[in-house]
Amino acid sequence: MKLMWIQMKLARSQVGILILAALLQRTPVIKYVFQFEKAISAPVAKIVRAFTVSAASLGGMHSMSGATEYVINPASPASATVGEEFTLAFSVIDTPANASSWRITGTIPPGLSIEGLVNDNINTEDPVVIMGTPTQAGSFDVIVKPFNGINQTAQTTTATTITINVAATVPEIIRDPVSTKVATGARAQFFFEATEGVETVQWKKDGAAIPGATASTLAVNDAGPGDEGSYTVEATNSAGSVESAAATLTIDDASSAELFNLATRGFVGTGGDILIPGLTVLGGTSKTVIVRGLGPALESFGVSGFLADPELKVFQTIFNESGVSVGSQLLVTNDDWDDGAGVAELSAALDEANIFPALQAGSKDAALLLTLNQGVYTFHLSGVGGSTGVGLVELFLFE
Repeated sequence: MKLMWIQMKLARSQVGILILAALLQRTPVIKYVFQFEKAISAPVAKIVRAFTVSAASLGGMHSMSGATEYVINPASPASATVGEEFTLAFSVIDTPANASSWRITGTIPPGLSIEGLVNDNINTEDPVVIMGTPTQAGSFDVIVKPFNGINQTAQTTTATTITINVAATVPEIIRDPVSTKVATGARAQFFFEATEGVETVQWKKDGAAIPGATASTLAVNDAGPGDEGSYTVEATNSAGSVESAAATLTIDDASSAELFNLATRGFVGTGGDILIPGLTVLGGTSKTVIVRGLGPALESFGVSGFLADPELKVFQTIFNESGVSVGSQLLVTNDDWDDGAGVAELSAALDEANIFPALQAGSKDAALLLTLNQGVYTFHLSGVGGSTGVGLVELFLFE
């Protein structure tokens, strides 16, 4: 009788402990109750043995299902270079027990593939390897999802970013600095053009680096005999350096230069969106200029969508005695350059100036020969009949 009483006490105690443990583990309680209903009538040794097995099973369940997250190792973003072989191997740790495979989604960089991929899945026991030779630059997010058969588990997905960079190449000089002459005390300036990717610039005089001369252009202010010499520029990036051909600076007090031509190109719309450059003449004498409004002539430069029939109008700004602008006066208009008064004089001036491209007889381009007194002038280029397209206004000094 005492033996049965002890068995009942032990069984009830075991059942209470296991039900509490099962609740804490969020596992079904029914099967454990069922197991211990059988144990009530079993000998003490069997009860103890059953409890030991169940406790071990709970420990296993905790180690396998207790993890609620998993991480990719390594977790840091990876980087590679276009055209260079690349391998990224990572494993999944803190693996949920109910995941039978890992599905790789997101965007794999072009040129790379996943080793061991079968129907988008990787066996949970296998490391994931992304490898190949990338062919396109950019940032690509690779997402890993746990799956159990065909169903995604409730575990949180994890992503890593693979950044593909363009390999740096040694810069190339496209346009070398040009030699120049200036008078004593004048300002000289050198320019150059290189391919993209230049990180640092260093100008040199007679082969020696000029301290602080690291800008995209080199200006020599208040030039004198000591500034004469050979100038080069060195362009550098992580792949290497390139040095330009030399340009010389010569001091010549007899040298002089005049501004001959100004031009502006743009899309000619309608209303307030037409092309309107301007000019100011100062001094007590007049200035003779040739103004051209081009459309069809731009075809010779390979320009598409040019203004088919440009019209050129010249306005002078009117000021009051206080110097405040009070309006403008339309001076002259031209539609087709060789149709109208003064065409013979204009044609002769164009031939003398030898301006390229030469205007063809009968073309729809506009042009005017003007002698302007001191004042402010604007040149309006629009399309006849509200037409639109790319246009060019050119101004040439003509004496």
